[in-house]
Amino acid sequence: MHDSRPLFLAVTSVLASIALAGCSSGGGGVSSTPSTLPPKGATSTSVTPVGPVDVRVAVADSGFDIAAITNSERVIDSLNVHTGGSDVSGGNEWHGNVVSSVITGDELGRARLDLLKVEKDGVTLSSVLDYAIGVAAQRGARVINASFSQRFLASDPRLSFNGVTSAESYQRVVSANDGKGAVYVISAGNDGAAIDTQGRPIYASHPDLYSMMLIAVGTGSDGNIHPSSSYPGDDVRLQERAIATDYVNQTVGAQGTSISAARISEYAAGIISLWPHLSAQQASQRLLDTASQTSALFQQNSCGAAANVNCGAFYLGQGEADIDAALAPEGDLVVPQGERVAAGGDSAVGSFMQLSGAYGNALAASGVLDAVAVFDNLGRDYRMDFGHQAQQRVKRANQLRDQMERMSISSAQAIQTDAMEMDNYRFMVHSNNGGEVLSSRFDGSFGNSTLTAFNYAGDQIDPMSGYADSGMMPMISFQSGAVITQAFDNVNGVQSRYDVTDKFSLSASHWTGGVEDTMSFANDYSANRSDIGMTYQLTPAISVSTQIGRLEEQNGLLGANGSGALGFDEHNQMTFVGAGLQANVGDGFTAFAEFEHGRGNADGSGLVTRIKDINAQEMALGLQWQKSDERAALTLRQPLRIDSATAELNVPIARTLSGEVLRESREVSLSPSGRQMDIELGYAFKPSERSQLQFNLLHTLEPDHDADASSDSAAMVNYLVAW
Repeated sequence: MHDSRPLFLAVTSVLASIALAGCSSGGGGVSSTPSTLPPKGATSTSVTPVGPVDVRVAVADSGFDIAAITNSERVIDSLNVHTGGSDVSGGNEWHGNVVSSVITGDELGRARLDLLKVEKDGVTLSSVLDYAIGVAAQRGARVINASFSQRFLASDPRLSFNGVTSAESYQRVVSANDGKGAVYVISAGNDGAAIDTQGRPIYASHPDLYSMMLIAVGTGSDGNIHPSSSYPGDDVRLQERAIATDYVNQTVGAQGTSISAARISEYAAGIISLWPHLSAQQASQRLLDTASQTSALFQQNSCGAAANVNCGAFYLGQGEADIDAALAPEGDLVVPQGERVAAGGDSAVGSFMQLSGAYGNALAASGVLDAVAVFDNLGRDYRMDFGHQAQQRVKRANQLRDQMERMSISSAQAIQTDAMEMDNYRFMVHSNNGGEVLSSRFDGSFGNSTLTAFNYAGDQIDPMSGYADSGMMPMISFQSGAVITQAFDNVNGVQSRYDVTDKFSLSASHWTGGVEDTMSFANDYSANRSDIGMTYQLTPAISVSTQIGRLEEQNGLLGANGSGALGFDEHNQMTFVGAGLQANVGDGFTAFAEFEHGRGNADGSGLVTRIKDINAQEMALGLQWQKSDERAALTLRQPLRIDSATAELNVPIARTLSGEVLRESREVSLSPSGRQMDIELGYAFKPSERSQLQFNLLHTLEPDHDADASSDSAAMVNYLVAW
């Protein structure tokens, strides 16, 4: 027993090989500048990551002077593995200080350091380093930085420190943090040659640990391998976990792959700070997968012993670390619909809402669709603002232009009217100058009954409207379809009227509208409406009418439609009541007026779960004076507007570590801030038998129902000469 002890000690001293720090001293030859990092949370997309949280980063090094470390307030703990105390001073403090300063000097700013001193009497043993990384993992480190060379070698299984074998320490790293492990960052070394695993690669004996490792290679200012940096060489397995970054850090006045490893540790901590649910394998793999391969080395395939290996992989492994790319979303972002991230959801880019004019600017301006959590393929959550994806289908400027084109006799869109009447039948068709039929109406009288069939493009004048029935001269503000039908390619309907007496009649009507273009964003939106009404002839010149109807919309509401997370329920219903007036009071004066009010509730199929207490209304009236060769008209129109409604939303805002989606309830009023009012004056006369001059002046208050919008005006002059 006594004779074996010295032998045992002698063997142990051989196995506990000395680990060398992978740094060069600062000073001479330092010319490059540190990499510029993005602002906290910045990505290359329009979304921003959710978070961040602080991340514990362990630095196993020779020694430290905490006061000399950049941002030393980020040092939260320390351990001298030899004494068990917290005093980590002494030894090669310079090396520990510069490595720690690189990690804490970042702009991501989430690394919080746990400093572990591993040197004793000027020597650092591999067994001590192994023990230190295991202890660091047990203390909660998510990232472990060991800026020492030859850490890619597997320690002899007989090595131990404080009664813990190296294999046990490796397993502590793998099992730490509830099985997520810790990203283990090491240095390639400063020999300027290919890494030599000496037949003991760590990937062979400890593949689980290796899948969490990153081997830092150093690059020069040109992005190519630094002449003093070691590199993976022909070993494909080493290439898989190697990643490059700056060899020189001018800020801390040091160079070497120890500095490269510190920068990689900083990046790994930045990723985990934003998404702490990621495992060490996932976080490290993200850096590898997004490494830049823009170096010219990746265009060459003449490296290695056989001169047939890609030079980029040979020297830089997976490429140069790109934190912007690593923070950017992986794959398509989705808005979660279930209780867990893994359940998936709707495509973020495929989620939109095309609003009709009835909504005004209420939804987009409210901010209720801002800061929605969306998830990438790795389950990482980002904040995304959906307000810009809930916009009006038609901008006012475009709609006004179309309306004026339909009024202009020189435009291809100018409306031409053809009518034919024979006995009890009347047919009328409206078309543009290109011959395209815009609307049509057929009326047939059979005793006390009248049957009407009609058709029109949804963005055109409704041939059954009070304006169309009045015979009013063309007015700019009426050259568009109803708000509810503007998305439809075609609206088809029928109406039957029965004269009960000379003064009293009953009517029933039904129309259906839809989109024929399968490529349209509104191709799944359709609607139908059924009405019953009655008309009473107050005097031979004045008739009044009332009606009540039910509007059913599929995948839409009040002319709006949506998709994905901004979609509507398949079936929504509203009830409308209305009244109208037609008058021909003599002396060339005619007038019309109509008013309609709708009420209901609706459901959404995504972020918007319910729209309750909807009240909407629209009105129009007009007065015209006419004699044989001239006409004058004054009209007033308020397009359909949501007077009141409350939208209830269930919005994802984050996730838990276990994958549960966190949500919050939000409410917003859908009532626009203003009330659009179109006031229009028209005048037409015939200067001669062959000519006609028409003038229209339109003034709009609070366009798009926006109280802050400036009033606008439009004027048109049409002059027609028959040759």
